[in-house]
Amino acid sequence: MSPVVRIARREALEMWRDGRLVAAALIALALLATAFAIDWQRQQTYEIERRAAQALDYDTWLKQSDRHPHDAAHQGMHVFKPLPALASIDPGITPYAGSTIWLQAHRQSEMRFRAVQDATGLQRFGNLSVAWVLQVLAPLIVIVLGFNMLSGEREQGTLKQTLSLGVRLRDIVFGKALALVSAITLLLSPALIALIVAVATSERASDDGLRAVALAASYAAYFAIAVAVVLAISALARSSRASIAWLLALWIVGVTLLPRAAADLARELYRSPSRAEFSKALDGELSAAHEAAWKREFSTTKRWGTELPLARWGEALRLDDRVGYEVMDKHFAALWQSFADQQHAQALAGTATPILALRKASMSLAGTDFASHRHFAQAAERHRRTMQDIISEDLVHHADPRGAGHFDYQANHDLWEKIPPFNYAPPNMATAIKEAGISLSALALNLAFAFCFLAFALRYRARRLL
Repeated sequence: MSPVVRIARREALEMWRDGRLVAAALIALALLATAFAIDWQRQQTYEIERRAAQALDYDTWLKQSDRHPHDAAHQGMHVFKPLPALASIDPGITPYAGSTIWLQAHRQSEMRFRAVQDATGLQRFGNLSVAWVLQVLAPLIVIVLGFNMLSGEREQGTLKQTLSLGVRLRDIVFGKALALVSAITLLLSPALIALIVAVATSERASDDGLRAVALAASYAAYFAIAVAVVLAISALARSSRASIAWLLALWIVGVTLLPRAAADLARELYRSPSRAEFSKALDGELSAAHEAAWKREFSTTKRWGTELPLARWGEALRLDDRVGYEVMDKHFAALWQSFADQQHAQALAGTATPILALRKASMSLAGTDFASHRHFAQAAERHRRTMQDIISEDLVHHADPRGAGHFDYQANHDLWEKIPPFNYAPPNMATAIKEAGISLSALALNLAFAFCFLAFALRYRARRLL
């Protein structure tokens, strides 16, 4: 048996005997099992309700009575965002982004019904999810298990004794790292099981399977960083007490303070308008654009007045919609770009603290990041415009020729059937990898730095022991 394996077995036995491994296992199992059970059950219930609501809403649209098409356009439709399978692992921004969009006439709507609106004050401490446990608490478990692996042996004098037997310091560190990695793998195995269950119950098993592999690799890199840093600090610290003090300080700063500071800084660098500011700017430019278009097409700036004959109201509605598309695209693109820039800035900040890099990569791979939210909103808006264009064309061809009887025209089931049901195809794995590119690169950079830091710590300690 190699020295590395013998040292790993001895370390694992000591962690078991002093109770740290048992306590950590119970905590990890309880938290991961609870988090996954809650999120998985919530996801399954939501999907059942979403499918039923989507079908019922479209059925209501088809079964509406004969009436003027513009009245039907104001009734509109509702579309409901599907939850990706891996949302049970990492819900991302889903609780904050909303789940439903109303496809109404003349105006692009924002998503509504955010789960966070019904949350209690405990929400400020974060959502209990598998991802949160792995990102925030797992590094703390690594610290508890490994803070004294090298500093403790140096205090007891056993490190010099082991080296005097001809065992290399490198083998000692590799053995302790193997023990720590084995313990972490055992403790976090419920998360791997949860990942397998999420993929097995997915309707897009092939794509989600690839996402799960990339997700597992990202978290493995994150834990490797934690193991390397813990062993490096344990090698450099003068005592076990100093080691755990430095590691806890590093955890507090790197896991809690820096992410919040990075988010605040990103919002300051790339400010996004408030809802009131956004609506005011959009309404102002829409009004100006409509007036200019009416002046050009109908030789009047008074919209919907007696100057416009009823024989052209359908044409005017079509013009309003098409002019509004360009203005809304401009304002929503600027709004979304400000959010994307904030996300980009935080991804770059992931080079300073690995949790930011992992958090962005995890959300992107799970399909619960801002880019996925924007993709759904844009798909919903395209469907709204399809609906509006079909209704406007019907008004031009059937209502306008009636002249003064424009509003006597009533469409029937034949028109309602021309509006297709909303079918949404989420982004694929390649898109997710592209979106997470900066974060994955930052995570790789952190991993390389952690190994270099460990190598430096071992060289320093080797010189001090000679």
